[in-house]
Amino acid sequence: MALLWSATLFYVQAATPQVADIKPYQDGFVMAFADGTLKWTDADGVASDSVRLKMNLAGIEVRNERVLAVSPDCMILSVERNGRSRRLCNRQIANNADKVVGIACSGNKIFVLTAYGNIFSTDDDCKSFKALDFNGTYFLYYDQTRFSAICASENSIFIAGTHDDGTPAVFTSTAGNIWSERTLTYTESGQTLSLEHRPLSLAYDARMDRFVLGCTDGYVFYMPGCSHCNSIELKSTDDIRALAFNSGYSIFK
Repeated sequence: MALLWSATLFYVQAATPQVADIKPYQDGFVMAFADGTLKWTDADGVASDSVRLKMNLAGIEVRNERVLAVSPDCMILSVERNGRSRRLCNRQIANNADKVVGIACSGNKIFVLTAYGNIFSTDDDCKSFKALDFNGTYFLYYDQTRFSAICASENSIFIAGTHDDGTPAVFTSTAGNIWSERTLTYTESGQTLSLEHRPLSLAYDARMDRFVLGCTDGYVFYMPGCSHCNSIELKSTDDIRALAFNSGYSIFK
């Protein structure tokens, strides 16, 4: 008697790693994925080069054509497009429940932001850091905030998150020492409304000189220099977890 065996083959498609951050790079962009992958793309988002780092990624910044990549536990690497990397910092966050959400450069300073509002800054390439406990410093002035993103231009730093009551929050500073809350109202059909969607990501649009929030439910919120000129736009059916702008080109993920 012959025994007949049959087997069913199951194919499991690997989940696409989540995009952690995007920054303009030369004429295109560089994309960071949570699993440690960096991808350089052209202006249309078509990938050309990629590098896989031996750490997870919370955010990136571009400085002198090198990528500063930060992990959730605050390891910072300087990465070249050819894959060469150099460790700048392996700073441990005191609170094990806390994690880094992003990195930004303004002038000669590097800023690292955590979800619980710790802001680490350095002006000597990560040899030494100054620390600011945002929620502790401003507990009499602003509601407690859980942060999700940081971004900077040459003259301004923006940080974004959500207050404990669920309302969106954005704060801005020129040097990272004194912070003020940004108004998140906008005008639509003659009515003044307030942003209701949670901020997930931040970008600076140099061409338009404005900061832009990527939010839940596919919305982006534009913040030019004048807060009375804020505006909102629906860009996707999904949350905007990363976005970037480069000379009229943009990318939303």
